[in-house]
Amino acid sequence: MTKVRICPACSNRVTTDDAFCEGCGRPLPEEAGTAGHPDRVPTAPQASLAGAVPSGGSAPGGRTRDGAGGGSRTGGAPGRSGGAPSGGNARPGLVPDDGAPTAPQVSLRAVDAGTRDASPPEALPDSAPHAADSMVTQPIRRDSLPSFASPAAPPQDVPDWPPPATGSDPVRPADPGLCAWCPGTVSGGYCERCGLLQPTGRDHVEVRTRAAAGVSDRGLRHKRNEDAMAIRVIDADDPRAPGVVCAVVCDGVSSSPRSDEASRVTSETGVAVLAERIRQGADPREATGAAMVRAAEAVAGIADSPSSAPACTFVSAVFDPAAGTVTVGWVGDSRAYWLSGGPTSSASALLTRDDSWSEAMVQMGALSREEAMRSANAHALVAWMGADSGEIDAHISTVTPTGPGAVVLCSDGLWNYLPEAQAMTDAVPGAGARPYEAARAYVGLALEAGGKDNITVVVVPVPGGGPRAEHG
Repeated sequence: MTKVRICPACSNRVTTDDAFCEGCGRPLPEEAGTAGHPDRVPTAPQASLAGAVPSGGSAPGGRTRDGAGGGSRTGGAPGRSGGAPSGGNARPGLVPDDGAPTAPQVSLRAVDAGTRDASPPEALPDSAPHAADSMVTQPIRRDSLPSFASPAAPPQDVPDWPPPATGSDPVRPADPGLCAWCPGTVSGGYCERCGLLQPTGRDHVEVRTRAAAGVSDRGLRHKRNEDAMAIRVIDADDPRAPGVVCAVVCDGVSSSPRSDEASRVTSETGVAVLAERIRQGADPREATGAAMVRAAEAVAGIADSPSSAPACTFVSAVFDPAAGTVTVGWVGDSRAYWLSGGPTSSASALLTRDDSWSEAMVQMGALSREEAMRSANAHALVAWMGADSGEIDAHISTVTPTGPGAVVLCSDGLWNYLPEAQAMTDAVPGAGARPYEAARAYVGLALEAGGKDNITVVVVPVPGGGPRAEHG
């Protein structure tokens, strides 16, 4: 569980991971005994996600989860997860392809390969997002972040910092004791001379392709960004899976050590395995199960011991433009949404169900959703990826939406402020038409609302003209 302490200025309850008090907004002093904690060491920039999908192999992966306000993990059986809810009367709703009321689950100890639909829907038109762009992962100084009021302008190039990592540890900077802004020395992530927070290279990250876009930001109250994201777009001329989009978002558990490393490893492993299995001709459900197993193994592999295990959440999406299907997989409380792009599209819907204490209480009928979310345990996880997670179920669901629209993957740094699918749709209309601008706008809204947590958003546009959703 996350430790709680008291703000010395206003007596508001805060967690050991908060840099600022939520009540009065004042900076919080370092807690005694935490200076040497692994999470207090700045990390090197996230590796570039540029380039086409590799022809073989996969990168190592990991798992983490960053709870709102310093979320926590709790023991217990993993929560069950349902499929996408049906839409309103005016528009067709999203119905899982298997017609089941809850999403199929795959044990991370034994992956069910699943089955492929013998009669795939007809292909989308040539206007679907087939081509893969070079992907950009860009660190940006927090004192020079672009204005989210005008998201159309891309960020400007800035020098890489901190210096590249050296030695056996790939996530630690070469000299974490020197300030990035002045000749001062660093203690606890802050410069003792100028007092500025030291950048990690992941404070603000943007990934752009013609087929999807993502933005991740540290937020306003955390000392570093423990979220991570990864996107792969398969080549348009691939013989088995032309133009398929694979995306992963992970949220580090802030009460675990090296949670930023866990999310980075998990997201990169997950998306690499997803893309490679899809390229080999695997069904998206089978590929999703395999990716989650490999990601779980990778994050467990970086633990020093079960009692000191980095951990994170996981949510992925595979959009197949030829079949018009969206397959999502998840463990934890990072979410996937379908956002409707017009009156003829499937109604906006949440595609995942949180593995959290609050969701478990709601499903059991013990508390209303409003009561559960007001609890101090609202964001406590009942399932996560990590060496200490035990055997868990990986939830997988496939839907065939009526386009146009967009699939949005996000951490709770966004959905805490916009939990309902329709509210997210209304906040940024037409997200599928301008995915990069939409991702930046969502992050901007979360920052304006308080930026209590790390914020990560990936937007995958789904064009119109695909097969219509079936009614169950």
